[in-house]
Amino acid sequence: MPRLSQPQSPHHRIQDPIPAARPAHSSSYHSARSHFAFVLLLCPASALAIINPRFTPKHLVEEAELAVAGPVAATADPLEWTLDAATQIKGKAGAKHVLSLAECSKDHVGDIQQALKANAKDPAILFAGTLNEEKRAYLHVAGLWLDLKAAGDARWTVAGYAPQMAGTYAGGSDMLIRMCKHLAEDPDADVPVTAGVRWMAHAKAGNVSGDIAGLAAIEFPALNKPCLFVASSAGDRLFRAKGDDATEEVAAKLDTKSRRFAWLDLDGDGLADLISWDGTAACVRLASADGTFKPAASAPTVGSDCLALAPYSTDGRPGLLVSTSASPFLLLADAKGAWSKVELPTGGQQGFGQVSPCIVADLDNDGFVDVLQPGESAGLLWKGKPGGFQAPTRSPVATGGGSAFAALADFSQDGFLDVFLAGPQQNTLWENDGKANFRDVFRHSGSMSYKCPAAATDVKAMDLNHDGRQDLCLVYPEGDLLYHWNRGFRAFGEEGEVRLPRIQGDAGQPRLGQRALCAADLNGDGSTDLAAILTNGDLIVCFNDQAAIPGVRLRLPKGLTGPVTASVWAGEKTPTCLGALPVPAHSPATFLSTRYPGKCAVKFHLPGTPDRSATLAIEDAPKDFTLPAPSRQ
Repeated sequence: MPRLSQPQSPHHRIQDPIPAARPAHSSSYHSARSHFAFVLLLCPASALAIINPRFTPKHLVEEAELAVAGPVAATADPLEWTLDAATQIKGKAGAKHVLSLAECSKDHVGDIQQALKANAKDPAILFAGTLNEEKRAYLHVAGLWLDLKAAGDARWTVAGYAPQMAGTYAGGSDMLIRMCKHLAEDPDADVPVTAGVRWMAHAKAGNVSGDIAGLAAIEFPALNKPCLFVASSAGDRLFRAKGDDATEEVAAKLDTKSRRFAWLDLDGDGLADLISWDGTAACVRLASADGTFKPAASAPTVGSDCLALAPYSTDGRPGLLVSTSASPFLLLADAKGAWSKVELPTGGQQGFGQVSPCIVADLDNDGFVDVLQPGESAGLLWKGKPGGFQAPTRSPVATGGGSAFAALADFSQDGFLDVFLAGPQQNTLWENDGKANFRDVFRHSGSMSYKCPAAATDVKAMDLNHDGRQDLCLVYPEGDLLYHWNRGFRAFGEEGEVRLPRIQGDAGQPRLGQRALCAADLNGDGSTDLAAILTNGDLIVCFNDQAAIPGVRLRLPKGLTGPVTASVWAGEKTPTCLGALPVPAHSPATFLSTRYPGKCAVKFHLPGTPDRSATLAIEDAPKDFTLPAPSRQ
């Protein structure tokens, strides 16, 4: 919940930046006529998709007299199309609506025809109301807003584009339909208009030299004791919060110099252990309850061609998936800590160009962890199965050029893990259908389609505003970070609200960029904080203004490596997925906010078991939940 010293965060309810400018909640305010008129008179800034706080999709659904959705099809007349009103969201309508381009500007007809033709397989949504005794409507199709005028019963003339409506919603028509169905079914649902992220305090934790391999949150030397790990070729460092607004370095006898690293519970004590690769060889450091890291008896042989390390196992034993520029392979540790190598099935690895580090998660929701390696033109997918992998298959997930950073989360609120790739030449957002079939929806993702340059130095999925929707944060070697907050159902907004302090350079020097990110509860107050390494090596920690957030902290049982895909659902009448994340077998716990206290359902699928669900009662603070261990046959 927000701290008492600060105002309520705007993501809880729709709030305008200037509340007095919003009409009172009267009958005139709730008339579709007044709202449709208001939108028609909006300033041109809305054409740039600057979010309009006074007319969101929630207002649109409330004030429309009719809202229907369905596929659009061509007719024998090249200037006429039909909308099949298959989904009745609000009001009642005939089975079909006719859309005519006969009176549309000739400059726009060709482009609109092309958009309608290209969108033939996807649905559109129509909102109708009354303006000055005249029936008017807006149609959202192929990511575009069109302005319609009534031309008879269930007939509409397309007047042209409606660019002002981009301030109401910018994204895919498929997601707008889902959003509006949700808004119609749940009167308490909202569509946020601001990011709602504020810093209570920030601190410079220290300066780290060398090549930075990344940041990671761990619990050390005990559970619920958060620390921040910084991997550097000049020597790894460990920091912890000291109070609410300061940090200190932890003396943990950490002697590693990581160029690649992974955290994995090797000895089964519940704490994460470090596997570090310095560019030549790998070593293992076991977390000890006495506050130090101790060398393990043996270390895995990683080789000299290591792109990334990730926790993975086929049989429950602790293991590592090693990404290389050729084919990935698996390293498994036995009860004595000795490592053995397991090759993945071969086939189809050629012709994809430069590969990126593998994405390791249960992508098809069968309980078995999969391996997806993006290339430049396509990717390769190894689906997990009992005891190993299926033969690899081609995947469309690709970087478009060079090696990319990946962020994994459910951005469309369907319970399936999606993949964002931040590449050196382009960014892509790959939506998962739940069976590990992906399509790129980047151009229909709101602010990311026009305000998300390539060549980020890091990208992470996170939820700094604690509304349950997974957001995306990117950092760049020059300038500030970009925080694309999820308004719901893959519609992102980025309006410069979330910024890092301390990025101004010295006198006469350019602003500092960022090299790496980490989001976690770093001070143990029940909310998510942000840490970043700047280009001058400064480690900056920003402490979230909020605390004691209602939600679920998910952990795997000891002895299960994972990662396991888990989703959280809330709402009794119309359960809605608040998000899904991979849960790895190392500390810290994976946190998913539920927004409010109350009951929620955690859904997950463990290897070799049916789908599972657990109902939890959430109060005004995070609730710990350990997924039950699968029964052994």
